[in-house]
Amino acid sequence: MAKVTVRLRYGVDYRSFKVEEKRLLGFIEPRRVKPAKPLDFMVREALGNPIGYARLRRAVKPGMRVAILSEDNTRICPVRRILPHVLAELRDAGVKRDDIEIIMALGTHRPMTERELKDKLGEEVLEQYTVVNHMWRDPEELVELGRVGRDAVLKVNRHVVEADFKIGIGNIIPHRVSGYSGGAKIVQPGVCGAETVGETHWRSSFIPMEEILGVVENPVRHEMEEIAARAGLNVVVNTVLNRDGEVVHVFYGDYVKAHRTGVEKADSIYKAEIPCKADIVVVDSYPADLDMWQAVKALFPAGLAVKRGGVIVFLTPCPEGVSGEHPEVEEFTYLPIPTVRKLVEEGVIKDLVAAAHIAMVREVLDKAKCIMVSDGLSSSRAYRLGFDYADSLQEAVDRALEEEPDGRILVMSMGASLAPKICDSA
Repeated sequence: MAKVTVRLRYGVDYRSFKVEEKRLLGFIEPRRVKPAKPLDFMVREALGNPIGYARLRRAVKPGMRVAILSEDNTRICPVRRILPHVLAELRDAGVKRDDIEIIMALGTHRPMTERELKDKLGEEVLEQYTVVNHMWRDPEELVELGRVGRDAVLKVNRHVVEADFKIGIGNIIPHRVSGYSGGAKIVQPGVCGAETVGETHWRSSFIPMEEILGVVENPVRHEMEEIAARAGLNVVVNTVLNRDGEVVHVFYGDYVKAHRTGVEKADSIYKAEIPCKADIVVVDSYPADLDMWQAVKALFPAGLAVKRGGVIVFLTPCPEGVSGEHPEVEEFTYLPIPTVRKLVEEGVIKDLVAAAHIAMVREVLDKAKCIMVSDGLSSSRAYRLGFDYADSLQEAVDRALEEEPDGRILVMSMGASLAPKICDSA
């Protein structure tokens, strides 16, 4: 039987494997929808046709202090292409440059470097406007706004709270914690303190992945929107991208209404039907490649698509290792979920964001064997975390087929962006 070659993304490169064609159940990836209009035109059009809110130039007044919340470098929204149009609207409204501040909504990620800021925002913006990294660990940079969740303290970046008008810029894709990215997520976790972020993530870890990934109306999303309201978020500019990273839709307006409109378009690109669950799923983490903290986003859709007791082959470069900001992941590894919850209750694991991450990944590892292929993580680190390991993608697939001799393979390219829909519920 002739073999076919299958290529998957691996950072800026590709990795491939060969397999008998009869073994392939399917190959899914974000749809190749081409932009119908130039990006600049789409942004101007969105700003001129607000959803559930006034046009930006009419919503702000001279003398207002404006905070623009931007996604960070772990996301792929082309903020540098959107900002000039947003800033032009503010300028037309009479808002002075000195009254505008751009806050990088890091959540609990590491601060962005100057090079990364230039790439994300554009050199001209970085030189002409005040830009700050969200300092989620610094109590002097946070303002308390009451309580949230299980009586956790709600703390939000003071630059955001003190502004008169708040604009969020980000992208919409399926997401394990909140159902989808975009909308109110730019505030929570984007510019909240560690305890607040931890509370929401921990709550999400108790919801099975099939009930939240790609499901927009869920308790975590609603909590994020409540927090965004208390922080005073006014509007968002949200994009939807195709598999090539090109913007195909732009939405501006109320952070709930514009977001929901964007989700409808995102579904047409990122939700993919498959006939049944697969014995083996081969998935790459692109573009969530920076570290394990980001890369595991690809495991959740793979976990939805694989049969219980099956095998996941997980291709990810992870050049920055596991997680520099959350060392508890490597310290405790992907422990059984009851153990994680017990350690949280006992106060042994204090970082709830890390605890949630551990529990969510363990949910996948409890369902299927996972073979990792990564240059950024050694075999010893992978095994310690709870993964099997292979030196090459071909070796990993061959070993998966040894585990499942009659198994069929589903290939998921750009898995971190996908939300598979199973036609057969088996």
